[in-house]
Amino acid sequence: MFPAFALSLLFLAGDPSEDPWIEVHLSIARDPYTSSDQVTLCRVRAVNHGGRRWPGRSLAFEARARGGGVTVRERGRFGLELAPYGSLETLISLPGRHEILEVSPIAPGESDARERRPGKPSSGSKKRKRPRS
Repeated sequence: MFPAFALSLLFLAGDPSEDPWIEVHLSIARDPYTSSDQVTLCRVRAVNHGGRRWPGRSLAFEARARGGGVTVRERGRFGLELAPYGSLETLISLPGRHEILEVSPIAPGESDARERRPGKPSSGSKKRKRPRS
């Protein structure tokens, strides 16, 4: 009986969820003081409703602005560290003037992936030319 009880405690005391979006909630708002007709500057805010610390780099998001049949997207993430029951804020810019904004969480690796055109190397993979001797 004791081994079964110890085994059940082992399974119940597993690691807490690695998904921050259970405790962290995102919001986005247009900054009316710095936005213009060409660019909409947005404040993205993450609020931690849980008792765990989260590294800001693991809190990646995608901001979207919809209107006129066109959807503009921009990805970003936070810096520093999100303290328990604390909040973080970052700025992100979207081209054009927008009033309807949305934000949603994404996996941290997705924010680093840049859209690349086929046949064109990324900036980090350019080969240097060797001088001829």
